[in-house]
Amino acid sequence: MEIIEKLNAQINQILLDQEALRVEKEALQFELDSIKNKNDELVRYNQDMLLKIDSTLTLVKGKENDSK
Repeated sequence: MEIIEKLNAQINQILLDQEALRVEKEALQFELDSIKNKNDELVRYNQDMLLKIDSTLTLVKGKENDSK
């Protein structure tokens, strides 16, 4: 009987550990998704900035050509 009680205690501990790991995994997945969203947002912002820089350079070149 003592062996069965020890095994049951170990099984219960394993189940508790498994649940704790599942909760931690979900929290980490949520954090990862949040970081991916922020990264996508920054990539879009950088692309917008590059487009604005490119259009500004095009306008400046156009004005330089018009003044010649």
